[in-house]
Amino acid sequence: MKTSEKLNCSQPQDPGFTRTDLLASLAVLALLAALALPSLGRGAGQSIIAQCAANLRQYDMALQIYGNENRNYLPINGGGNWAWDTSFSVVSFVTNTGVKWNNLYCPGTLPGITEQGNFTRFTNYEHLGYSSLGYVAALPETAGFSDPFATNLNSFLNVQRVDIDRVYYPVKPASRVLVADATLNASGNSDNYAVMVTYNWVDVEGGPSAHLNGNIPLGGNVGMLDGHVEWRNFKDMQARTGSAAYFYW
Repeated sequence: MKTSEKLNCSQPQDPGFTRTDLLASLAVLALLAALALPSLGRGAGQSIIAQCAANLRQYDMALQIYGNENRNYLPINGGGNWAWDTSFSVVSFVTNTGVKWNNLYCPGTLPGITEQGNFTRFTNYEHLGYSSLGYVAALPETAGFSDPFATNLNSFLNVQRVDIDRVYYPVKPASRVLVADATLNASGNSDNYAVMVTYNWVDVEGGPSAHLNGNIPLGGNVGMLDGHVEWRNFKDMQARTGSAAYFYW
């Protein structure tokens, strides 16, 4: 899965989200969260998962706006070391659409990373041109020594053609991840569940994985290329980076 990705940009596109749509949707999401979260009845963990999904929905929608304002192209994301390091030009665009900085961090990492800790991550590397977020955006040129495999990156909003051993597989936007929870370890990148559960997901430099269930992740939210967000159980996750900090979604 480390081969280069070729893209098919010939598919017709819907108008997608506008800035006005995003602002209206953010207000609705905030209202629904306030009304729905107390009634979930499945504990604080479920409320955190729901808040995380709302965060990812906002992030995803902002990138949808970028694509619709730029002839279907998604932004270039350069700089940083880990997969969650995001170009400040991308971060600036997202926050200028109305997404608050703290909505770019998963509440599922508390108390391992406090809100003050997240704010430090958001601002500490501005002079280097990037922020360390709580979510990974699978954008072109997401770089560093823990960069995602090329087959996971998205250059356009439409159908992706993924090159695996010179065979091209079309992947529809509804099944293509654009933004994801930061689920990571510093031990390895096996896709074998029996091996995955032996990795260290708690004491990772920079902070623990999101939504931990004891010493392993419960799962994580993913925002898809078509704009919807869904939950993915840990056993269904796959390794998406190849070295140092190993990110899964």
